[in-house]
Amino acid sequence: MNFLSKILIKYIQYVILLLSYLFFRCFRRFLKRVSWVIGVDEMASVISSLKNLFPNTYTVSLSKNSFYNSDYNIFNKYNNRLLSQLYRGFCGPIALGFLSNKSNKFLYIWKTGFLVDRELEFKFLKSKRKKIVCMFVGSDIRSLELRKKLYKKLNIDGSANYLDKINNEKEVKEVARVADKFADVIFSASVDQVSYLKSKQYFPFFYYNKNNFYHNDDKFYNKIKIIHAPSNPVIKGTQVVRAAIKKLELEGYSFEYLEMQNMDNSILLEHLKSSHIVLNEFYAFALGVLSIEAMANHCAVLTSSDPLIEIGLPQNEKDAWFKTQAWEIYDNLKYLLDNPKKIKYYADNGFDYALKNHTHEAVSEYVNKVLKENGITF
Repeated sequence: MNFLSKILIKYIQYVILLLSYLFFRCFRRFLKRVSWVIGVDEMASVISSLKNLFPNTYTVSLSKNSFYNSDYNIFNKYNNRLLSQLYRGFCGPIALGFLSNKSNKFLYIWKTGFLVDRELEFKFLKSKRKKIVCMFVGSDIRSLELRKKLYKKLNIDGSANYLDKINNEKEVKEVARVADKFADVIFSASVDQVSYLKSKQYFPFFYYNKNNFYHNDDKFYNKIKIIHAPSNPVIKGTQVVRAAIKKLELEGYSFEYLEMQNMDNSILLEHLKSSHIVLNEFYAFALGVLSIEAMANHCAVLTSSDPLIEIGLPQNEKDAWFKTQAWEIYDNLKYLLDNPKKIKYYADNGFDYALKNHTHEAVSEYVNKVLKENGITF
């Protein structure tokens, strides 16, 4: 999309937004009010999970995500790229005009919005006295240039050193600038998602439904099953995981290894119930959503998440996961295979950690506290 096309689409969408807002304003008294609008692009099932956390919500997903079969109030059902773009281009501004008459609070997951121009969108919402909360979840806000400087400071290697060709430093600077200018609250991991944000950042929250927790002691009598499910192999460290797995296989260790990519999330969750060890990401400093899902399903998690670096993580938890840097995968995995009781030890601790920190009670208390500090009712 060239510059002139973007400008044209920007103003066409804004006209549609204004007409939509004025149209639905005529029927405002008949519209059922909602407390929160949450959207607009699904990432790791965050939007679908938060509808069970926030009271009286209206959820939106304007892009088709093949890994999640969740229900949204407004969603893009098209797999065809052109139809999907047309749907988003026209339905986005119509939906925003409609929802601006239904709610005063908007929670944005990821860097996108209802319009192609997020600054124009946020400016419109603030003109209507709406509250804007942004939660960033990774590469939507993270600066690879700043990440590389952090690696150098810590004297470690990381995925940012291999992603120069796909990085858009200009884009993440713009995302940060707009959020700083308009957002009432920003949730972002200040170290793991090191960025150009200048506003105060609150650590992101991830909610896992207590009804979906699965504790199974019996599985630890079965053959050890190891899962690695990278959304992006380079960023998650798949290359070093494969090297460690291959070396252990050559040494004669017996285990089942499943590498799951491009798979429906429901299938992955079902596999977690019978798995013992989950190898998640090894270039991150904070816990990913998969780590929490794995803990909630009674698996031992190996990941590089480190509370000493990412201070937003709980500081008083011991051995909820097996802290593992990329160069430690082979050694730590070998240790667990040699000491199977330790697998259950980490699985038990992780399960308790997820119950303590990621269920409705814990997350709602935290979110309510942060919002209240910033003059927003939960």
